[in-house]
Amino acid sequence: MLRKKLVTLTLFLVTIFFFISCAKKDDDSSSSTSSFAPPSWIQGAWVDNVSSSTKGGWKFSSSDMYIIAGGELIEIGYVAAGVLTEHLTSSESEFSFVTPATCGSGDTSTSGILTYVFTKETTSTMNQTGTDNLSCASVPDVTYTKDTSL
Repeated sequence: MLRKKLVTLTLFLVTIFFFISCAKKDDDSSSSTSSFAPPSWIQGAWVDNVSSSTKGGWKFSSSDMYIIAGGELIEIGYVAAGVLTEHLTSSESEFSFVTPATCGSGDTSTSGILTYVFTKETTSTMNQTGTDNLSCASVPDVTYTKDTSL
């Protein structure tokens, strides 16, 4: 009787372990496909005018992205703030994502999305293009230069 209980308990524990292991693998794979992971070529600071004190642009890390405004890096990243929603492409020459946006005037507000596309031109320059579905905000076409001072 004791032997039968041990065999049953062992089978039960092996079955539980199997299901937990499978569930963990599924969770890990879904989180890795939705994680924000800019390619190595885009990591670093990119600005519209390196020599200006009012430069603007972006800084990309291996897992987040930050805005540069007035020559200063905004310390809270999009991912850390929960803003970034969908990573679209990541290759040796292009990186793109979609982010939600809300804008308005007075009591009226409009929500939509902004799609940003960054295309590598050289190791020190890239172009930003994109699309939007808002009448009150847009994604400008800009050429950025890598800035090692930020």
